[in-house]
Amino acid sequence: MNIRNSEHSSRPWPGRREHISLTEEQPIDIHDTLAEMIKTVAPLKIDLVLEGETGTGKDTLARKIHQLSGCRGKLVAVNCAAIPETLAESELFGINNGAYTGAGQARAGYVEAADNGILFLDEIDSMPLSLQAKMLRVLENRGVERLGGTQFTPVNMRVIVATQTPLLTLVGGSFRRDLYFRLNTVSIQLQPLRARIEVIIPLFRSFIQKAASTLQCAPREITQEHYECLLSYSWPGNIRELKAAAERFVLGLPPLGLSCHCGQERPQLKELMRRIEKNVIHDCLVRHGHSIDDAAQELGIPLRTLYHRIKLLNVNTSRVIAQ
Repeated sequence: MNIRNSEHSSRPWPGRREHISLTEEQPIDIHDTLAEMIKTVAPLKIDLVLEGETGTGKDTLARKIHQLSGCRGKLVAVNCAAIPETLAESELFGINNGAYTGAGQARAGYVEAADNGILFLDEIDSMPLSLQAKMLRVLENRGVERLGGTQFTPVNMRVIVATQTPLLTLVGGSFRRDLYFRLNTVSIQLQPLRARIEVIIPLFRSFIQKAASTLQCAPREITQEHYECLLSYSWPGNIRELKAAAERFVLGLPPLGLSCHCGQERPQLKELMRRIEKNVIHDCLVRHGHSIDDAAQELGIPLRTLYHRIKLLNVNTSRVIAQ
């Protein structure tokens, strides 16, 4: 995980989950570094950007942050890709009577619904440029004018956005530069499962226990072949896919659904250990604010050895601080 700080109606609506139960668990690997960051930023009244591939648990992380935030209001989750562009403005900002032909009864939008809570905009990279400009105004003013009206309604809310594509790579193209800098107070990157292979087996075992309980099946024994299969697979669907694999396994099916995956070329133990060591060093550096002296002390190795391992493993050292 990398952390970047910068300057700062009753009917169902498309893309909206009116209420998100905290017991509705989605899998996520909250390792120590990420857990500490969540505890730090959750109570702060700042906007957040969550970046990560599909299945890495961005929506679950948003719910966890809401749970720890102390907000009185609810988490209003909106999938920006699920709302038709023609309806997006009215759904986000609400409408007044007679705003347009067939507008019907006046109602609040997602923004007003998030008052005293958190507005979670998933797949923010799918938001049209025209709507991004209006969303920027809402964020700057912390309030909204409904479609067809001129009355300004203040909204006390935090905003969390999620994206599969790093927003910085979209700036200047499909994403506004000013909106990026307005949102990007703190950015949290969720690593793909293939970058944290040390958690694959523990998570798989945990999911097996949960699936066995839910499906009322006896847990099967995990063989060495299964272990090798799980560790050699690239997991494009990340933790969500791993959970589904565990459910298949409990039902007596091949965990990956496609047995050919288990026959593909597998990385040798040396390569697997290399990946694990690289992730351990990276997480340790992040945990200590990229202080290499503190990281070496926690890892229990000489400073010279740590420098050597960082260079050998090609660990990102752009922010390393030598004391």
